[in-house]
Amino acid sequence: MIKINLLPSTRKPARKITELQKQLIVAVLIFGVVAAGMVFYYFFLTKKISARQHDRAVAQKKVADQENMLKEVKNVEAERKLVTEKIAVIEQLKKNQQGPVRLLDEVSRALPNTVNITSFVESSGNVSLAGDAFTNDDVVRFIDNLKRSPYLANVSLQETSQAVTEGIEYYKYKLQFKYKGI
Repeated sequence: MIKINLLPSTRKPARKITELQKQLIVAVLIFGVVAAGMVFYYFFLTKKISARQHDRAVAQKKVADQENMLKEVKNVEAERKLVTEKIAVIEQLKKNQQGPVRLLDEVSRALPNTVNITSFVESSGNVSLAGDAFTNDDVVRFIDNLKRSPYLANVSLQETSQAVTEGIEYYKYKLQFKYKGI
Protein backbone atom coordinates (compact mmCIF):
# COMPACT_ATOMS: atom_id res chain seq x y z
CA MET A 1 0.00 0.00 0.00
CA ILE A 2 0.88 3.39 -0.58
CA LYS A 3 1.55 5.64 2.27
CA ILE A 4 0.92 9.29 2.05
CA ASN A 5 2.42 11.54 4.58
CA LEU A 6 0.10 14.43 5.30
CA LEU A 7 2.22 15.96 7.99
CA PRO A 8 4.11 19.02 7.07
CA SER A 9 7.81 18.62 6.63
CA THR A 10 10.08 20.54 8.93
CA ARG A 11 12.69 21.13 6.39
CA LYS A 12 12.23 23.36 3.48
CA PRO A 13 14.16 22.71 0.41
CA ALA A 14 17.13 25.01 -0.20
CA ARG A 15 16.51 27.82 -2.56
CA LYS A 16 18.86 28.31 -5.33
CA ILE A 17 20.49 31.77 -5.64
CA THR A 18 20.08 33.05 -9.09
CA GLU A 19 22.65 35.03 -11.08
CA LEU A 20 20.59 38.22 -10.72
CA GLN A 21 20.55 37.89 -6.98
CA LYS A 22 24.32 37.43 -6.93
CA GLN A 23 24.81 40.59 -8.96
CA LEU A 24 22.39 42.48 -6.71
CA ILE A 25 24.27 41.42 -3.58
CA VAL A 26 27.62 42.41 -5.11
CA ALA A 27 26.13 45.78 -6.16
CA VAL A 28 24.81 46.44 -2.63
CA LEU A 29 28.19 45.52 -1.13
CA ILE A 30 30.05 47.78 -3.59
CA PHE A 31 27.59 50.61 -2.91
CA GLY A 32 28.10 50.17 0.84
CA VAL A 33 31.89 50.21 0.50
CA VAL A 34 31.76 53.30 -1.76
CA ALA A 35 29.36 55.06 0.64
CA ALA A 36 31.61 54.23 3.62
CA GLY A 37 34.64 55.48 1.65
CA MET A 38 32.82 58.72 0.81
CA VAL A 39 31.83 59.27 4.46
CA PHE A 40 35.41 58.59 5.57
CA TYR A 41 36.77 60.98 2.89
CA TYR A 42 34.20 63.65 3.92
CA PHE A 43 35.33 63.50 7.56
CA PHE A 44 38.98 63.47 6.44
CA LEU A 45 38.47 66.64 4.33
CA THR A 46 36.45 68.30 7.11
CA LYS A 47 39.26 67.65 9.58
CA LYS A 48 41.85 68.90 7.07
CA ILE A 49 39.83 72.10 6.44
CA SER A 50 39.49 72.65 10.18
CA ALA A 51 43.25 72.24 10.64
CA ARG A 52 43.96 74.68 7.78
CA GLN A 53 41.54 77.23 9.25
CA HIS A 54 43.26 76.89 12.62
CA ASP A 55 46.68 77.34 10.97
CA ARG A 56 45.35 80.39 9.11
CA ALA A 57 44.00 81.93 12.32
CA VAL A 58 47.36 81.32 14.04
CA ALA A 59 49.22 82.85 11.08
CA GLN A 60 46.91 85.89 11.06
CA LYS A 61 47.46 86.36 14.78
CA LYS A 62 51.21 86.10 14.26
CA VAL A 63 51.06 88.67 11.42
CA ALA A 64 49.01 91.02 13.62
CA ASP A 65 51.53 90.61 16.46
CA GLN A 66 54.41 91.30 14.08
CA GLU A 67 52.64 94.38 12.70
CA ASN A 68 52.24 95.65 16.27
CA MET A 69 55.91 94.97 16.93
CA LEU A 70 56.81 96.76 13.69
CA LYS A 71 54.75 99.78 14.78
CA GLU A 72 56.53 99.73 18.15
CA VAL A 73 59.91 99.53 16.43
CA LYS A 74 58.99 102.46 14.17
CA ASN A 75 57.83 104.43 17.22
CA VAL A 76 61.05 103.61 19.06
CA GLU A 77 63.10 104.56 15.98
CA ALA A 78 61.21 107.87 15.70
CA GLU A 79 61.68 108.56 19.42
CA ARG A 80 65.36 107.61 19.16
CA LYS A 81 65.82 109.97 16.22
CA LEU A 82 64.02 112.74 18.10
CA VAL A 83 66.13 112.18 21.21
CA THR A 84 69.31 112.13 19.11
CA GLU A 85 68.30 115.42 17.50
CA LYS A 86 67.55 116.94 20.91
CA ILE A 87 70.89 115.75 22.27
CA ALA A 88 72.67 117.24 19.25
CA VAL A 89 70.89 120.57 19.82
CA ILE A 90 71.78 120.51 23.52
CA GLU A 91 75.42 119.71 22.75
CA GLN A 92 75.52 122.51 20.18
CA LEU A 93 74.01 124.90 22.72
CA LYS A 94 76.59 123.84 25.32
CA LYS A 95 79.36 124.34 22.80
CA ASN A 96 78.00 127.71 21.76
CA GLN A 97 77.48 128.67 25.38
CA GLN A 98 81.06 127.93 26.35
CA GLY A 99 82.54 129.84 23.40
CA PRO A 100 81.30 133.37 24.20
CA VAL A 101 81.82 132.90 27.93
CA ARG A 102 85.40 131.73 27.45
CA LEU A 103 86.07 134.52 24.96
CA LEU A 104 84.81 137.21 27.32
CA ASP A 105 86.71 135.62 30.20
CA GLU A 106 89.98 135.65 28.22
CA VAL A 107 89.49 139.26 27.19
CA SER A 108 88.59 140.39 30.73
CA ARG A 109 91.66 138.60 32.19
CA ALA A 110 93.91 140.31 29.66
CA LEU A 111 92.36 143.75 30.20
CA PRO A 112 94.46 146.10 32.39
CA ASN A 113 92.66 148.47 34.77
CA THR A 114 93.55 151.53 32.70
CA VAL A 115 92.14 150.19 29.41
CA ASN A 116 88.48 150.44 28.39
CA ILE A 117 86.62 148.59 25.64
CA THR A 118 84.06 150.66 23.74
CA SER A 119 83.26 148.23 20.91
CA PHE A 120 83.33 144.44 20.78
CA VAL A 121 82.25 142.58 17.63
CA GLU A 122 82.61 138.81 17.12
CA SER A 123 81.75 137.07 13.86
CA SER A 124 82.64 133.44 13.10
CA GLY A 125 85.60 133.52 15.47
CA ASN A 126 86.96 136.85 14.21
CA VAL A 127 86.91 139.51 16.92
CA SER A 128 87.26 143.27 16.47
CA LEU A 129 87.83 145.44 19.55
CA ALA A 130 87.90 149.19 19.92
CA GLY A 131 88.51 151.18 23.04
CA ASP A 132 90.65 153.74 24.83
CA ALA A 133 93.52 153.78 27.32
CA PHE A 134 95.49 156.36 29.27
CA THR A 135 98.84 155.45 27.72
CA ASN A 136 100.21 153.64 24.72
CA ASP A 137 101.99 151.26 27.14
CA ASP A 138 98.61 150.17 28.50
CA VAL A 139 97.48 149.27 24.98
CA VAL A 140 100.71 147.30 24.38
CA ARG A 141 100.32 145.47 27.70
CA PHE A 142 96.70 144.58 26.74
CA ILE A 143 97.85 143.20 23.37
CA ASP A 144 100.67 141.21 25.04
CA ASN A 145 98.19 139.74 27.52
CA LEU A 146 95.87 138.75 24.66
CA LYS A 147 98.75 137.08 22.79
CA ARG A 148 99.53 134.91 25.83
CA SER A 149 96.06 133.36 25.81
CA PRO A 150 95.96 129.84 24.33
CA TYR A 151 92.45 130.51 22.94
CA LEU A 152 93.35 133.62 20.96
CA ALA A 153 95.49 133.87 17.82
CA ASN A 154 96.65 136.47 15.32
CA VAL A 155 96.29 139.39 17.72
CA SER A 156 97.09 142.54 15.76
CA LEU A 157 96.79 146.25 16.44
CA GLN A 158 94.91 147.87 13.58
CA GLU A 159 95.08 151.49 14.64
CA THR A 160 95.98 153.70 17.58
CA SER A 161 95.49 157.44 17.85
CA GLN A 162 95.80 160.13 20.49
CA ALA A 163 92.70 162.10 21.47
CA VAL A 164 91.84 164.85 23.95
CA THR A 165 88.51 165.19 25.74
CA GLU A 166 87.90 167.88 28.38
CA GLY A 167 91.62 168.49 28.61
CA ILE A 168 92.47 164.82 29.27
CA GLU A 169 94.74 163.06 26.82
CA TYR A 170 94.08 159.39 26.04
CA TYR A 171 94.73 156.90 23.27
CA LYS A 172 92.09 155.27 21.09
CA TYR A 173 92.88 151.83 19.66
CA LYS A 174 91.42 149.20 17.35
CA LEU A 175 92.65 145.64 17.27
CA GLN A 176 91.63 142.29 15.81
CA PHE A 177 92.27 138.68 16.72
CA LYS A 178 90.95 135.21 16.05
CA TYR A 179 89.21 133.14 18.72
CA LYS A 180 90.31 129.50 18.46
CA GLY A 181 87.75 128.13 20.92
CA ILE A 182 84.91 127.98 18.38
